Amino acid sequence: MPECDLLIKNARIVDGTGVPSFKGAIAVNGEKISAVGRVEGELKVDAKETIDAKGLVVSPGFIDAHNHGDCSILYYPKAESWVRQGVTTFVGGNCGTSPGPYGDYMDAAYFLYDLYWRISPDMYYGERLQPIDKVNELHKEMYGWEIDWGTLGEWMDRVEAKGTSANVVPIAGHGDIRYLVMGRDYRRKATKKEITVMLEHVARAMEDGCRGMSVGRDYNPGYWADTSELVACAEIAAKYGGIYTSHSLRTGLREDRRPGDPSPSKIGGVLEAIDVGRKAKIPVEISHLSPLYDVSPPGNKEMAEASAKATLKAIDDARAEGIDVNFDLIPNTTGGIYATPYLASALMPWLRIAGNLDQLGKALQMPALREEIKTTIMSGKWYNLNPNLTPIWAMGPTVAECSEEKYNGKSIAQIAKEQKIGELDALMEVLAADPHTKANILGGVPGYMMLVKHPAAMIGVDTFGVDDKFEIKTPPGMLPNENTYGGHPRYLRTAVREAKLLTLEEAIRKITSLPASKFKLRDRGVLSEGAYADLTVFDPDTITDRGNTLKPRVYPKGVEYVAVNGKLVVSGEKHTGATPGKVLRRE
Repeated sequence: MPECDLLIKNARIVDGTGVPSFKGAIAVNGEKISAVGRVEGELKVDAKETIDAKGLVVSPGFIDAHNHGDCSILYYPKAESWVRQGVTTFVGGNCGTSPGPYGDYMDAAYFLYDLYWRISPDMYYGERLQPIDKVNELHKEMYGWEIDWGTLGEWMDRVEAKGTSANVVPIAGHGDIRYLVMGRDYRRKATKKEITVMLEHVARAMEDGCRGMSVGRDYNPGYWADTSELVACAEIAAKYGGIYTSHSLRTGLREDRRPGDPSPSKIGGVLEAIDVGRKAKIPVEISHLSPLYDVSPPGNKEMAEASAKATLKAIDDARAEGIDVNFDLIPNTTGGIYATPYLASALMPWLRIAGNLDQLGKALQMPALREEIKTTIMSGKWYNLNPNLTPIWAMGPTVAECSEEKYNGKSIAQIAKEQKIGELDALMEVLAADPHTKANILGGVPGYMMLVKHPAAMIGVDTFGVDDKFEIKTPPGMLPNENTYGGHPRYLRTAVREAKLLTLEEAIRKITSLPASKFKLRDRGVLSEGAYADLTVFDPDTITDRGNTLKPRVYPKGVEYVAVNGKLVVSGEKHTGATPGKVLRRE
């Protein structure tokens, strides 16, 4: 009788391709699946380890199509927040940001938030690009080691030497390449000579094993590039069989936005990304898509669905033309890499001056300061709270925990209406009463489920891979967005079990074989003999996320076992400590 390392029996097998599930067993030898059997042809093998999956589903390990785990993987190689939600492979390097290539300067990349604010404190935005020697001086103090790589290939070597529990798909960030070539003089159009040097770095990254190039058009420095620069870089990635992932231009640069300053066409950003694909002859992945036509006033279901339908038409038209276009969606539509429970984060610049929450509360008792804050906000200086751009901002945050009981359970808009004061006044009134007030961000994206159902849709949590202790300590303090821990279970709960929008087989395909095909991950994303044994075993009736804005650092429920390259990294919902993951370099 043949022998195998791992046998999963009595399972409902969802193989990732979208075909109907069946009952059976899966045998694993080494890194790969050695056999898949149906009930009527039960596998006859001796196994070193057996999992009885009665009542459970076994599927390919989930592939996250969009996140920033490449920035965190050397700090959290076990990537607990991902593997414990069933993710076995993640695509990093998105939004124009990757861990290199580096020269004299290094981009903050958001993960090192505390470090960068110690180096370069600023009332509003700060300079993300810092001398790498200066970064390393503090980095060694905080983490005990230095960033000693320059190229992305060298970074991949560091990841492989360290070990990882999840597979890493590397993408080169156009932003880091642009920084490397232009330094701090990046707020302009690049010269032909500079673009030529960028192309050399794109080629080097692809030769090192990257599977494509990403851009971040709403951020520095990608905002300043023109389409010809993007096409030129994408053409190099295309020569190596790469992909072009685009955080498309839809908000514009997230800095000062004065009243009257024009906002970009949201759909125009997607059309630009598609045009890059057309001209460079490269597959395109649109990052965290949402309905791109604004509906005002909000709340009309038919209009919201019309916006989603019009957005998807741009995707459908491009695909009909023969352009290989997909998109990814964030499961919890509040989105973002970080979240903070503190309402005071809305007044972050003044909190930074005050130094802590209590001092901000005292400062807000000064009428003159309140007037200064309102004047500055209405001038468009602080992007994160700009009523000129987001007139309905006060409908979002709902007070959850405030020592002034009368505010609890109410939005800022409701408080303003009740007290017959302006919405900014209401915000400051609450914070003056209790600067430690916590708030939930409620609501969703109207029309979102239409996007989920689209055949080109995939899922990406858009966060870092960390543990349940990670936090940003710079006031007011930030925590990982709840998608970090439960994005994929949330997607399965909402799209399959609650909305019944997708069958389980359809939903699994969107997070397994579809991204595997898009990013050319050979023998992954499917359950078949000879495929890599990246496996997720879960309870389809109970799988769910368990975090929220106030307490996001909660692992999900229902993910029982996870194997990466044939080794269990999760057993009984607990991390085993194993690090069998690989950097999946371009073949």
